[in-house]
Amino acid sequence: MTIRKLLPAAAASAAFLLAGALPAQTTFHKFVVVGDSLGAGHEGNCTVQRYQLRGASKLIADAIGQTDFEQALIDESPPVNPPTSYPCLGAVATSTGITVGIISQEGGQLNPSLGRPYDNLAFNGGPRVRDFVDLRVSVPGRSDVDNYAARVLRNVAGSPFAGTNAVEQAASLNPDLMLYWVGNNDLLGAATRGVVVDGVTLTTVADFEAKYTEGLQTILASGRTIVTFNFPDATSIPLFTTLPPIVINPGTQQPVIVNGSTVPLLGSRALPPECPVAPCPIPAGTLLNTILAGQLMQQGVGIPAALGGLAVEGSGNLATALPDGSFTPPAGPLEPGVLLYPDEVAAIRQRTADINTRVAAISSANGCVLVDANGIFAGVAAHGYEIGGVTLTTAFLAGGLFSGDGVHPSAIGYAIIADYIIQAINGATGSAIPRPNIAAAMFTPNVPSFGAAVTTPGFEPDSWMLQLPYLSVAPPPPSAMPLVEATSRPASTRTVSR
Repeated sequence: MTIRKLLPAAAASAAFLLAGALPAQTTFHKFVVVGDSLGAGHEGNCTVQRYQLRGASKLIADAIGQTDFEQALIDESPPVNPPTSYPCLGAVATSTGITVGIISQEGGQLNPSLGRPYDNLAFNGGPRVRDFVDLRVSVPGRSDVDNYAARVLRNVAGSPFAGTNAVEQAASLNPDLMLYWVGNNDLLGAATRGVVVDGVTLTTVADFEAKYTEGLQTILASGRTIVTFNFPDATSIPLFTTLPPIVINPGTQQPVIVNGSTVPLLGSRALPPECPVAPCPIPAGTLLNTILAGQLMQQGVGIPAALGGLAVEGSGNLATALPDGSFTPPAGPLEPGVLLYPDEVAAIRQRTADINTRVAAISSANGCVLVDANGIFAGVAAHGYEIGGVTLTTAFLAGGLFSGDGVHPSAIGYAIIADYIIQAINGATGSAIPRPNIAAAMFTPNVPSFGAAVTTPGFEPDSWMLQLPYLSVAPPPPSAMPLVEATSRPASTRTVSR
């Protein structure tokens, strides 16, 4: 099957960069990953075995023929309500379309007693660059980062790995090929929390550079190929580009028109001088958290009272606003929100550009292979990715490239990422690592083993959905996880053009 990538010429030529001349190397023997959720194969808000075995890291290990590539494999359990572990979000078929629902949850760890560090030392929970060098003793229950690090690094008190960090464990395995895939959450965390505070939710350039360099220096070694990554725009992922900042008729999925104009949703930020007291109409260019804002909007939050929105109790017709995040200096509390106002979007994008500049310089100075993840994502977001006559896009659920949380790739997306990484390594080192079979990822159902795979009569899905079944489960009640419709919307209602 032929594969054709729909990338503009500039993005295609920048798909990978060689930062420094590397000696030719035809084969690799030991592959290790230090990274966050992307390196772990995280999908749909959770990490489970069927995701881990189809993640980019495992595909690369398979391609180089490493049969002992060990990961902290996590079992998958049927969903319960409320979840007793991290829930997995996925596509759920209904009579009218595809929605997001809880389809399973993380279970127990399958191989916790491996006597050496795992080859895949990537963990989720939102680790920042500093956590790969500063987190030497994980404390389960202290944070999501600790919970996941305790499973992957196993550096809890009393463990043989206590006192070691991720990069030290990676270096101890003496790999000749490494992914140093860290830093995404130093930018993404501000977006997903809906709070942009420099030095709190958004890592400063100086702090990022210091910890990034410290970690890299630990794994640098003669003859070792290290692959680094820059960062896509965190505000351009489906989690933030699906819902428009205007009122949509849930029956028709069309904008509500009043006096010839669309009606803005209401946010909790005051916007003087036009609106000195909240709730205020949110301005054009504001991004909404698709899942969290979608749940609130289904309850009437953010909808003007005149259009049937939820009113503040005891206030008459004062509508309930969608919450903007906030932080009380110097130490908090930090209250997450579901909106990113235009100034916050601009701040995240500028910090992304600044950090990408530093990563490029650091990678070049240390002879690393730099994968231009920013250019790759921008090209695919603008033009899609075509394989076998089917065009995949970044549209939420319907596009095929992202999983049910709107942040992490699908199995297809990870296969495409692995392909770009392998091309970068081959181009930089002269190796001939086989490229992954993206078609296999595309046409292999990716649903829990305990679920029933069905199709939905009368529903016309987009692209890859024509080939894949959906998971038919009884979704939890609205109070636990209101479903968010993810069917296609008219282009006129989208807030971000790409």
